[in-house]
Amino acid sequence: MSLKATVATLEEVAEPLRSFYTARDGAFHLLVDGLVPKARLDEFRDNNLSLTRKSEELAKLFEGIDPEAARAALTQANKLREKQLIEAGQVDTLLNERTAAMKIEHDKQIAARDAALGKSTKTLEGLLIDTAIRDAATRAGVRPTAVEDALLRGRQVFRLSDGAATAFDGDKPVFGKDGSPLQVAEWVAGLSETASHLFETSKGAGGKGSQSSGTTPGRISATDHSAFLRNVDDIVAGKVTVDF
Repeated sequence: MSLKATVATLEEVAEPLRSFYTARDGAFHLLVDGLVPKARLDEFRDNNLSLTRKSEELAKLFEGIDPEAARAALTQANKLREKQLIEAGQVDTLLNERTAAMKIEHDKQIAARDAALGKSTKTLEGLLIDTAIRDAATRAGVRPTAVEDALLRGRQVFRLSDGAATAFDGDKPVFGKDGSPLQVAEWVAGLSETASHLFETSKGAGGKGSQSSGTTPGRISATDHSAFLRNVDDIVAGKVTVDF
């Protein structure tokens, strides 16, 4: 004879076995270690069925899609859109979109670092680095709307080492043209070659766009800050003349 896990009254159970039942929730339950109530079993089953259905729906949604090909297509589409924005003169729109994307990625990196490092230390480091980059960017003629972009780029390059902003490529220090540690000002000046859209268009004698070091060999305009920074060594050596 099998015993029922739950009975409404003890009269449903032989008298010698009634001591194995306990009253709970308006019924009598068999005292057995490890026995899981039917309601819990039904809940587990329903949850498993729901998860299985969702998994099958996701599998159908992405059926036949190559993840690598999809990522490559998305990257190509983004590059094409950026090119169209630049050609349309919508540089600020492009900068805002890039800044937003970089900020999301940067925030993720900061969150991961803060889990291992003290928050106060990171706050101080970020403040010192941001101040150095912001100052150098302003002096170099970076657009006001692009300073945040320069900051986000710089945060991925510079760390605080011995109290100074020091450039790193992974765990390796980065050095400048003269062999010494890369300075923030030199790094910002280099952006004029890799991200020229961050900089203001030079304006001076010579009309639209002004004269730059590329217009008249050996001469640059004093208002062309990025050209000035790129040619500091030649200016000091007397190879390049600055027109004020």
